Amino acid sequence: MISFPAILILFANATAAHPPSDHADVQTLDQTQAHSHGERDHNSVHVWQDERNKLDLEGWLLTVRDSGVTIDLHDGGTATIALAELNDQDRALAQAQLARVRAMNQSASPINPSNDPWQAAVYKLFAPSVKTRWDSQWLYVESDGLPHAPLDFTMMVGITAWQQQVPLPQNYTGTNSWQIPLKSTLADKPISGRTQLRRGAIALAANGIPIFNALNNRGVDSFSIGELDEFGGHCGRGDDYHYHAAPLAIQKVVGPKSPIAFALDGFAIYGLYDPKAKAGALESCPLGSTDALDELNGHFCALPAGQGIDNGTRSYHYHASKTYPYINGGMRGNVKMQGDEIVPQAHAQPLRQDTTPLRGAKITDFKQTAPKAWKLTYEVGGKPGFVEYSADASGKVIFNFTGVNGEKSTETYSAKESRGDGKGSQKDGRRGKGDKPPREDGPPPPREDGPPPPREDDDANDRPGAGETSSTASTPRAANSFPFSSSGVGANGLLDAKFTCDGESLSPPFQWSDLPAGTKSLALTMHHIPRPGAEEHVYIVTWNIPATTKSIDAGQKNMGTWGVNTVNGRAQYAPPCSKGPGEKIYVVTLYALSGEPKLPTSGKVTRSDLLTSIKEITLGSSAIDLRYARASGASAKTPK
Repeated sequence: MISFPAILILFANATAAHPPSDHADVQTLDQTQAHSHGERDHNSVHVWQDERNKLDLEGWLLTVRDSGVTIDLHDGGTATIALAELNDQDRALAQAQLARVRAMNQSASPINPSNDPWQAAVYKLFAPSVKTRWDSQWLYVESDGLPHAPLDFTMMVGITAWQQQVPLPQNYTGTNSWQIPLKSTLADKPISGRTQLRRGAIALAANGIPIFNALNNRGVDSFSIGELDEFGGHCGRGDDYHYHAAPLAIQKVVGPKSPIAFALDGFAIYGLYDPKAKAGALESCPLGSTDALDELNGHFCALPAGQGIDNGTRSYHYHASKTYPYINGGMRGNVKMQGDEIVPQAHAQPLRQDTTPLRGAKITDFKQTAPKAWKLTYEVGGKPGFVEYSADASGKVIFNFTGVNGEKSTETYSAKESRGDGKGSQKDGRRGKGDKPPREDGPPPPREDGPPPPREDDDANDRPGAGETSSTASTPRAANSFPFSSSGVGANGLLDAKFTCDGESLSPPFQWSDLPAGTKSLALTMHHIPRPGAEEHVYIVTWNIPATTKSIDAGQKNMGTWGVNTVNGRAQYAPPCSKGPGEKIYVVTLYALSGEPKLPTSGKVTRSDLLTSIKEITLGSSAIDLRYARASGASAKTPK
């Protein structure tokens, strides 16, 4: 009888929609005894026979699904064989392992951390692609930042606001490993993700993939503008894949009572939570708390002695949610900040300069074609384009681009010799004539003056409508969003001066359509964050806009109930009046709500108050950027 190492997985046609589905059919055995490839018991190796293709594949059974098996080949790499293509003996072996996996997963008991730090247990389930080590202060987690078994899902599909970045393996190892505090402490002043934490990661998922703030560096929900794939992730400027929402499918691997991630303050992030759920139910708190979640998506709980704060039993943790903030909405624990980023943390190693948004593109497919080769398929206007790329052992990556017009080009990039320090890489030689990737996105986006641009390992943070020269600024359609635009933008792509303090100080006009089914009311905000870590400037806060409304006229004041702006503290529109030269971006967001927010009809209601009140009733949202550059020598007029 053949024995197998305990690393067998079942996930049958897992699907997800953002926020990531918690119903992906993923099941796993306890992997705490799994070995790395080089340490496996050679008595468990088996020759699998692919009858259809007449192949004999020697290796270890890595995953088993309803559709087939994945073999960790003895000579390196992996291979997948459909169950129907196996011979009778091997098919029976695979089906027996399926039954064993399902039987073991009927138990919902939490992971046994043995003598390791309890935080390490969930990461060990993703060995050998995720590795852990620790000292007295930190849990160090190493990975390549890409999904692998037992949850090797399809990345990138569904993105409609694409920066033309693609997923590349990252060197999150050695001194560039992720670091999770083993002993968390509560901060005297928690950090909110609404105004800070716009650079770098804020958490690390159990599969070794980093999680970033749900808001991009302009304060816009990344999902609402089509930046995320079906599992809540996308690639940053360093071709680094990361999430902006809780990867809920991970819960089916780690189990319903274990964390799916840890925030960089050391507090755990669990799956979905419903305070009304009965104890032991799927969406009950696995630690027994029945308290409502706070503004950071967390609440207090009790842990076994020694695992709590100050080695006690009282602790705190976060939960995932299907509405903003999706993940931890900030840092309840103490962290060290450097600028707007938590330190220490791992960094991506960019191979190439970040690219420009490809307007009108939608990613339709992504697959791994070889152990270190991938192919991304996208469409523009119904025509397909492709990015095929591969990496060799030296770190060299070759990109082959095929545009929707059929034009082809090639680029080659090489990593720098030092790859464990979080630094970047260099391009091999100069790009020759015809080597430049085909441009299909029109002119490049306008340059953003003001604060320095994000580092290359930060998010792409695509601007909706970047590079537009029409008279309307609008946001692209995305799942759970809807058409939203402003006709207050001129032919130069900038907000007309009459809507600012340099002109008549009128509020801009807005138009929208195709609201989500069940919309009962609308809310509208307009804000600007002058620089990372700075307090946001708020110009519009209004709610109780009737769902039948399709537009707001320029200067219209009777549009629902007004909250206060931050310019003069009044319940009215405050026109943009930013100091200093250069183009500024003002983000306007329209929220479709399933009811009316529970807010006072009088008093000083802020944008933060509004967002908190609509957290559980938001059906969808759309955001647009209004850009404005003050004329040289313009003097500010105080809003009245």
